[in-house]
Amino acid sequence: MVWLLIVPGVFLAVWLAAIIAITDFTVPPGDVRGFKNVLAVFPHADDETVNCGGTIHRFSAAGVTSTLLLLTGGERGNPAGVVDLGLKALRIREAERVAGILGVPRLIQQDFGDGLLSERRQEVTAYLRQTIRQLAPDLLLTYDAAGLDGHPDHVACAEMLTELKQTEFPNTSLWCVAMPPRLVRLLKLARQLRTPPAVDERRASPTWRIFIGIGVIPKIGAWYAYRSQRGLIAKGLGRFIPAWFAVSAMQFEYFAEVR
Repeated sequence: MVWLLIVPGVFLAVWLAAIIAITDFTVPPGDVRGFKNVLAVFPHADDETVNCGGTIHRFSAAGVTSTLLLLTGGERGNPAGVVDLGLKALRIREAERVAGILGVPRLIQQDFGDGLLSERRQEVTAYLRQTIRQLAPDLLLTYDAAGLDGHPDHVACAEMLTELKQTEFPNTSLWCVAMPPRLVRLLKLARQLRTPPAVDERRASPTWRIFIGIGVIPKIGAWYAYRSQRGLIAKGLGRFIPAWFAVSAMQFEYFAEVR
């Protein structure tokens, strides 16, 4: 009978140790209060969950008007990176389910072409300008200049929104998902992230860390809802560590505010 007490205790100790190892307490805590209308913009379905699913859920749970805008159908989201229209249809359905899990009342799925955002920059920028004017958000969420892993769509999305914020929407706050150096090092050690120095040099330094708390539960649910991407997400040591454990240990999400 003793093992019934020992096993949960060991698990809790390992979980707390993981949280401490992952969390950068030097980044100041952020405050989600004060925002009424949030627009999260990402290129592919699952980008929002991986990077800031917990924060999106916190906004939704607080009654904030939230919108998730996905710029492509993610038809190249396979190991070969080739167009797969069946995958595109599947990812669209997955995103719809995830929007419900995260409590996002409005999901907009556009189709500018997976991997083509840089080539269609003028067209995408015009669409983003029109959407921001129409929805009038007081906060935008997207990637930082590194785009997490340097994916061209991620980087293009970040650059377009940053330029629009600085030139046309100066009164709209922009938070770019960012990772502190210690988290980058840990992800690389676990072979979850492989990026060259040129990408790492573009990473923004986080200005805020947002506590997820109970929001980690819907984030885990959203993570598992993206079944089509699970193999791509679970790289390196991630193949041996349950996704629910890894995600639950990430009690904070980090952002760099564009001034």
